[in-house]
Amino acid sequence: MGYDIHHVIEQATAAADGSDDEIIDDSDNLVSIPTLKHWKLNSWYQTKNAEFGGQPPRQYLKGKSLEERRRVGLEGLKDIGVLAP
Repeated sequence: MGYDIHHVIEQATAAADGSDDEIIDDSDNLVSIPTLKHWKLNSWYQTKNAEFGGQPPRQYLKGKSLEERRRVGLEGLKDIGVLAP
C-alpha cells in the first residue's frame, strides 16, 4: 500500500485553532507511517476515549496547547503500534 506523511500535531485541528502553518508543517512534526496505520490513526482520533473524558481525541484537542497536541499525537502513534510504548 505504501506510506503516508502524518502530522504528529494534527493538521486539521491545529489549523482550525489558529496554529501557525510553519509549526504544523515543520519537519519535526512530520512522520512517514504505513498507509493502513494512518487510516487506523484517523479512526483513533475519531473514537471516544475514556482517557479524554469520553471524548474523541480530535474533540478533546480543541483549544489545547501545541505541547498537549504533540503529547496526544505521540500517544496515538503508540496506541496503533507505530511507536514503542
